[in-house]
Amino acid sequence: MADAASVIRRFATHEFSVRRLYATDPEFRILCDDYTDAVHASKVWRHDARRVEDYRRLIDELEDEILEFLESHRPTIR
Repeated sequence: MADAASVIRRFATHEFSVRRLYATDPEFRILCDDYTDAVHASKVWRHDARRVEDYRRLIDELEDEILEFLESHRPTIR
């Protein structure tokens, strides 16, 4: 589950849900992979302030989407 590792680090309190959704939901997997790619790219381009700013915005947007996804897919307890 290397591709979800950066998402798990960012949303550690949701680790179980991230692992479950990454394994079972293709849409969530794509979000996680996009997030991982953006985090990696921001590190690669760390010396280019404009690109880092662009990737930071993308990372923020993806974090919002991931959090919304996690909140909308919470297991219900009965």
